[in-house]
Amino acid sequence: HNDKKSTKNINIDDEEEEEEMGILSYIRHLQSCNSFRYKGRLYGIHRLDKVTSGILLFAKNSQTAGLISAKFRNKEVTKYYVAVSYSKPKKKKQGWIKGDMERTRRSMWKLTKSMKDPAITRFYTAGLGGLYPIRDKKKDQEEEEGCRFAKTLILFQPHTGRTHQLRVAAKSIGLPILGDPYYATSTIKGESNAKRTNGNERTFLHAAALHMNLNGKDISIWSPPSFFQKGESPSENDAEEEGGGMIISSLGFHRIVVDTMKKYCDNK
Repeated sequence: HNDKKSTKNINIDDEEEEEEMGILSYIRHLQSCNSFRYKGRLYGIHRLDKVTSGILLFAKNSQTAGLISAKFRNKEVTKYYVAVSYSKPKKKKQGWIKGDMERTRRSMWKLTKSMKDPAITRFYTAGLGGLYPIRDKKKDQEEEEGCRFAKTLILFQPHTGRTHQLRVAAKSIGLPILGDPYYATSTIKGESNAKRTNGNERTFLHAAALHMNLNGKDISIWSPPSFFQKGESPSENDAEEEGGGMIISSLGFHRIVVDTMKKYCDNK
C-alpha cells in the first residue's frame, strides 16, 4: 500500500531518481533494519503511478513472478481502481474511454481520437452529494464552477496499462481526479497548484481490487480506499463545518464504493 506519508520520496517504478528510492530498494532497507516481516527476496511484477495508492503485487520467487507477469501481459488479470472527482458527469455516467495516448509537455499525456494502439478503459460513476451535510443551495451554485468539494466516485476497469492512463481518461470525460497535480488543472489563469488540487496533498486514485486465476486457483484481492478518514476533509476551503473543513463520512463513502462494485464488477 502506497501511503502518502511513508512513501513521500519513494518511486514505485523502482527507477531511481535524484532524492528518490525505488519501492524494492525501500523494502530491502526495511528488511536490513528488521522492520519488514518477510526477510527473503521479493520480485516486482507490475507498477503503479507514483501518486496511486492500493494493491501492488510482489512474488517470493522468480517462477511465480514470471507466471503472474505473463497474466498481466496477456490481459488475464481483472483490475479495478477507485477515484474521486470534484466534477459531475457532463454526458455519460458510464461507458468506454478509448484512444491513443500521446506525450505532451511536462511529462504529461493526452488522449487522441486515433485508434492505432488505443488505451482502453471502462468506467462507472456514483454521486457523493448525499454524504455531505445540508448546504446552502445558493452558495453551491456560486461555487459550482470552482468545484471545491468531492462530487463523484469513479470506478475504473482498465483493459490496457499505459502511463497515466486513468488520470488522462478521467480528464477526457470532464472528471479530473481530485488532487492530481498534472491533470486537475484549472481554467483560471495563474491559479496555484494547491488551488487546482483543492489543497490536497494526495491524488485520490486507488488500486482497489484485483482478480486472477493462478495454477487453477481463483485469487481475489480487495483493498478498500482510505481516502476520507475521520478528521480528513476532501476540501478544506469549503464549508465551515467540523472545525473549518467539510468532513465526508468515511463509512458512507465505503458503502458507496462497495455498492458500486457489487453493481458493476464481474461476479468473481
